[in-house]
This record gives sequence, structure tokens and C-alpha cells, in this order.
Amino acid sequence: MATGQDVLNALNTLATNQTALQQVVTDLVTNMNSSKGVSKPHNYNGIGSEDARRFLAAFEVWAQGIPRIRTLTGHEPVKSAISFLEGEAAIWATPIAENISAHTSNNNIALTYPNWVDFKAAFIARFETADPVTDAKTMLKTLYQGKNSVASYAATFKQYSGRTGYSDVDLRDKFYDHLADRIKDGLVHTQANTSLLASLIAEAIRVDNRIHERNRQKTPFKAVTPSAHHFQPGNPPFFPPRDPNAMDVDATRTVTVKKYTLMNPRYID
Repeated sequence: MATGQDVLNALNTLATNQTALQQVVTDLVTNMNSSKGVSKPHNYNGIGSEDARRFLAAFEVWAQGIPRIRTLTGHEPVKSAISFLEGEAAIWATPIAENISAHTSNNNIALTYPNWVDFKAAFIARFETADPVTDAKTMLKTLYQGKNSVASYAATFKQYSGRTGYSDVDLRDKFYDHLADRIKDGLVHTQANTSLLASLIAEAIRVDNRIHERNRQKTPFKAVTPSAHHFQPGNPPFFPPRDPNAMDVDATRTVTVKKYTLMNPRYID
């Protein structure tokens, strides 16, 4: 039977648990109300420097009311911000989203923008520029295919090429110059007309796809087969030593035994 002290201890424990529960509820309500009255930022389509500035300001105010990203550190705010981008801005953010997805699957893949500060600086440089022509030309000078696919390289190239004022011939040459050597080697043997930027991009993508296909074909298929030792018993079979005085018996032959009787010296079969 419970004593008075046991009952008192139980009541104290109940009171403590109730206080903790009330604190959890209070914190939850506070978090919910912290962003109450602050609207989500409007989607940004990549057009207009002023709209870009307004988007960043609105996003940061809204994010401070979201517990998961309120500190604006790490790449979580980046993931949230690119979800509000559309049009040209979404095209710009596509490689960023792909990079985050790849990093999520494999931590060895480095993030392009590991924190909000880096992403914000890149966003400002891209959409809040005071001289878009000069900045676009600078971007093309530093843009190389590298290990990326031709399609990815071309998508980024097109983001800036339209603002440079370069002719199609100049853009075609700049695009070709920064292609990976493996693509240039493949273009040497092509019969397609690549005098225009569009035709060069199309043929370069075809060559790139063909190279990837050939690499897959050259990779041998490694079938998983059990090793020979898997079929061998743990202990070898035991064979008793041969008795040198034992008579050989060939079980595969039938031997006719000749029987003799004491009464008849002749043998009978």
C-alpha cells in the first residue's frame, strides 16, 4: 500500500511534467506567431534589379519567423529561397538545386553555396548588377564546360550570352573555345554544319551523349557469382589408409565361383 510520501512524490512528478508540457506548448505557439502577419515573399522571375532587391529583403524578413531557417546560416535558407524563383531566375538556380540534391545523396560532393551569405552575394551579382552587359561578358570569359555536360554548359552560357551584345559568330566561337577537349575531338569528325551557335550546341550535345553511351558500353558487366571455395566442404573427405594385404575387389564385374564337393571332385557352376 502506498504511503503518504509516495503519493506526495507522485503529485510532484505530475506537476513537473505538466510544467514541461506547458513550456513546450508555449514555445510552439511562439514559433507559430513569430511569422504571423509576415507574408511570404513574392516569387521572383529574374527581371528587374529593384525587384531582386525587394525579393531578398522580403525573404530575409519572412525567414526570420521560420525556426528552421531563422538564423540564415547553412544551405537550408538557400533551398528555401530558390523555391521562390521562377522564369529566368529559376533557370539560373537550376544548377544550384541539382548541386544541393547531389550533395544530399553524397556528402563528398561540395556545395556550390554552402551558406546563405555566399548565395546572397551570387544572387546580387546576377540580378542586382549595375552594368549587366559588362557582367555578362565577364561571366562568359570565366565560364567553361569542365566536367559538366554540354547541355548544362549551354544552359548557363545562354543565360548571359543574350546580354553581351556579341554577334552570333562571336558567341559561337566563345562557346566552342570553352568546350571540353573530348567534345572538340568529337566535333573534328562530324559532318554537321556548326557555323551557327545553335547548330554547334546541338551537335556538341549529340557528341557528348554519344561519348557517354560509348563509355557505358565499354564498362564490363560484373556479374556476382559465388566463388569456387563456396562449394567446397569445410572438411575434406576422410579416406582410410590402404591395407597392402587387402584383396582387390572389382564390384563392376561378375565373378563365376566354381564350387567343388567332397563327393564329386568335379566342379559345378
